[in-house]
Amino acid sequence: MRGMAHSGFHPIPLGRHLMRSRTGSLLSWGLGATLALLLGSCGVESLDDGGSDGALTYTSEESSLTWDPYADAVASGTTGTVLNASAAVGAPDGQAATLLSLLNTALVLDLGAGEEGTGDLRVYYQGLSLALVAQVDFLKADGTLIGSSPLHLVELGLGTHVAVATYPGHEPYRYVRLRGAVLALYLVDAVETSIRPICGDGVPGGVEVCDDGNQLSGDGCNSVCQVETGYTCAGAPSVCTDIDECALGTGTCAPGEVCVNTPGGFECEEEEPTCNSPRLVCGESCVDPNTDNNHCGGCGNVCAQGKSCVSGVCVGTGNLQFTATWSRGGDADLYVRTPSGKVISFENTGPDEGTDFGALDVDDLEGDGPENIFWAPDQTPPSGTYDFCLSVIEFNHPPSPGNPLNYDIKVRVPGQPDRVFPGAYTSVESSSNCAPGEPTYVGSVTYP
Repeated sequence: MRGMAHSGFHPIPLGRHLMRSRTGSLLSWGLGATLALLLGSCGVESLDDGGSDGALTYTSEESSLTWDPYADAVASGTTGTVLNASAAVGAPDGQAATLLSLLNTALVLDLGAGEEGTGDLRVYYQGLSLALVAQVDFLKADGTLIGSSPLHLVELGLGTHVAVATYPGHEPYRYVRLRGAVLALYLVDAVETSIRPICGDGVPGGVEVCDDGNQLSGDGCNSVCQVETGYTCAGAPSVCTDIDECALGTGTCAPGEVCVNTPGGFECEEEEPTCNSPRLVCGESCVDPNTDNNHCGGCGNVCAQGKSCVSGVCVGTGNLQFTATWSRGGDADLYVRTPSGKVISFENTGPDEGTDFGALDVDDLEGDGPENIFWAPDQTPPSGTYDFCLSVIEFNHPPSPGNPLNYDIKVRVPGQPDRVFPGAYTSVESSSNCAPGEPTYVGSVTYP
């Protein structure tokens, strides 16, 4: 309180609920004479002059509230240099307390228990012949100072005028202390407090767009009771709902990314690869179990060194390889004739001298292949021409002109492009003799 926050003030109202008096009681005849001289010299009407009665008709913004925004009583701490102090109690009515232009003049008013203010203070004043700046102190219920604010009194002339003292605090104040001005006296008709909306009380008000009953950010209604980006809030207390930008189509992502809704927003994540059949998701990868050496025929089935995955089966690879597959389940047989005339098949699988050290390592009896004949890396195939054939043995749906059986025979030689020989059967054809001109003959290659 500018050096007197606790001295000389005891929050005990004087004359609480007293009827307002136009004449009051003069503290002394000397002060009355001084007041008369001052009023005369300033050109201000006497308090006994009825000219100002009824000069103001005012409707408070809070008039519809159940609580009384005006002072209930004069409180201790009011100095003797305030004349007719009780005239400042209650609503404005044209009658006023006079604050003399003497040092330490103070009018302390009690707003009343349960009627504390939390917002700015309106002061209704009269009697100015020149503009001045006074001071308002805001006090707690125990009389301790919360803060002070200047009071700019600028309206001159007859009648009652209003000035506003900005409340600098954030907690309720019970008492207000109006200080005298050194240069001139002024008259206080009434003071009117206001209720500032409190963020966190669950009731939106004032500049609050929402109030969810707390002062936490990140839940849709932030610490200053404004709606956070990505939310909508409604009700009292406010219930905030996350906006699903992905569902609404407002969350835009780049090609190859997918929109993932998050609280208050969305994220764009890399799109999972499309894994349509026959592909499989193995771990975090989408793989083709027909050709993937690490997931051959199923997740985790790794082909050993020297083998590769063909139609979901690990087959041998090496210096020369013939692999046959067909379009539907059944029994077909692959034949390879070496340059020396030796035939490799399910009847002569090798590897030995009878196959020139080539080998049949996969013989499929009911699927769609593969059948595989190869020379391992440590074996050298004979140089010359190789003939290869495919016999059709038994199928649940035999090949016919209306339902042909398609096939491919792939020939691999390290360092050379793969060569694929496609074909189709429209009837069952079988022969153990593999040579050009035979009904099962597919083609020939030269090695190396």
